[in-house]
Amino acid sequence: MIDLSAVKTLYNSMMDSLVSSTGLAVPCNVVHEDPKGSGCPNCYINPVTGRSSSRFEHTIVEPIIGKDRVPDDMYIVYMDENSSFYSSGSQNTQQSGLDFFRAAYPSSLVFILDVAREPLQIVYPSGFLDDDKVFSARVDAGVYITRDSGVASGATDSYQVMQNIIASGVSSTVSGLFNNATSATIARDNSSSMVPSDVAATYSGLLTSLANTGVVVNNTTIFDHEEMLCPFTVGCVEKTSVVSAFLNYCDTYATGTISANYCSGVPVTNVESSREVSGEFVWFPEGHICPVCNGAGFFPTTTIQARNIVVVFDNKKFINFGNVNVQQGDMQTITPISMYTDLTTADYITVDTSVTPYAQNKFTRVSEPQPVGLGSNRYIFTNWERSS
Repeated sequence: MIDLSAVKTLYNSMMDSLVSSTGLAVPCNVVHEDPKGSGCPNCYINPVTGRSSSRFEHTIVEPIIGKDRVPDDMYIVYMDENSSFYSSGSQNTQQSGLDFFRAAYPSSLVFILDVAREPLQIVYPSGFLDDDKVFSARVDAGVYITRDSGVASGATDSYQVMQNIIASGVSSTVSGLFNNATSATIARDNSSSMVPSDVAATYSGLLTSLANTGVVVNNTTIFDHEEMLCPFTVGCVEKTSVVSAFLNYCDTYATGTISANYCSGVPVTNVESSREVSGEFVWFPEGHICPVCNGAGFFPTTTIQARNIVVVFDNKKFINFGNVNVQQGDMQTITPISMYTDLTTADYITVDTSVTPYAQNKFTRVSEPQPVGLGSNRYIFTNWERSS
């Protein structure tokens, strides 16, 4: 008489060996994907507004002066020479000034309108005019602004000079900045070698031309120092840390009074900056989109479980479940029943590339795991199809 318990023990021992890592089981990855699995570490979704709100509320505040003003589109200066400035410092000082200016006003155009020499002229530092938004009438157009002494017939058409410079082959970006400009600041030199009245008619003509093209002149200034960019530190613009750096530069190398008297009478408004003290968050204003998760409030998560699984790719060798409704698929797996939940919740599995003829393809389940065994159902057979 056959000892069924012995057969059962032998069968289970054989199957245990089969599905073990030392048997026919091969390395596989059981993959679970959750499209909303992980909350954003930088924000949470406000249940009232439905929009993302910053997890960090204690922002550093930065004083903003004259917040209603923004940098002008164009900065224009009439000056004849800057030799007295150079005599007191390095030839590279004004180049560093340009670096500060450009950081503060990244999109502003600068037109230096060189007034006829008497007898000196502007000395440009090496690299100063390499900035694609800074131009010299003398260097870029071959033109000096005449000293008209208020006589219209002797005036130079400054706006035409600027147009000629832009038409001489600048980038489309710079050309667009010029053609779409709506605001300007104009400064005139009042040093020992030049006074504003020297270019009175030319200056008046520029004001008319700008008005006719829709450009509002927000500030005009007369300056007696010969630094090429510091004449523009007039009026109230949004004072950020980079603007402050430029103003401090001008205080050091030019007037010495700009920052102290900056926007006199305009109250300081504390506004939130995009920094916070811990460095762990990227702060953003309430109602705006979180820059980390793009306003979604979560990140998809993928969980990968490494498992050893017996895989069969030849469907002629598949275990027949005896159910005609079960799809055959491209692969059959044999696993311990302890993996039942893992397999039924998996989005797909991948098989070690040394085993599968389909290099790292995804296999999705096409049948319910079928328990088998001699009375104990210790194992499950599952059919899978290869994803396209």
